Amino acid sequence: MKAFVSSTALDLPKHRLAVAAALERLGLQLARMESFGVRPEEATAASLEEVEGSEIFVGIYAHRYGYVPPDSTCSITESEFDYAYKLRRPTFCFFIDDEYPWPQELMEKSPAKEKLIAFKARIEKLVVRDVFTTPDVLPEFVLDFIH
Repeated sequence: MKAFVSSTALDLPKHRLAVAAALERLGLQLARMESFGVRPEEATAASLEEVEGSEIFVGIYAHRYGYVPPDSTCSITESEFDYAYKLRRPTFCFFIDDEYPWPQELMEKSPAKEKLIAFKARIEKLVVRDVFTTPDVLPEFVLDFIH
C-alpha cells in the first residue's frame, strides 16, 4: 500500500521526515516530493500523478499556504488535497495547534494567509482532522489513525 504525504516544505521538513519514517515502519510505500526525482512534467502534474498512484493521503498543515504556480489560483498543496478527495482516497489531515508557538517568518501574510484560512476551513467541512505540535508527536497521531 502506498501513502502520499502532502504539506508545505519550507516550514515542516522535520514533521515530514518523522511521518515518513513512521509510515515506512508500518510497511507502507511513500510518495512525497522529496522522492519525486527529476521529471519532464511541471510540479503540480507530478504531484497529482503521485496522489493518483497512492491509496492513502496524509495532509500536514501549519501556517503556510504553499507555492501557487503561475497558471493556477491555488497552491500545489491544496491541489493535492482536492485531487485525493476527488479520487475518494482515505484522507487523514493534521493541523498545527493554533496555540503552539511558531516562527513568525514561517507564517503567511496576506493574501496567502486568507487562502490558507479558507483552505483549512474547507478541509474541516470535508474530513475529520486532528492537531499536532512537534515532529515527535505527529507520527503517533498519524499512525493511530492509519493503523
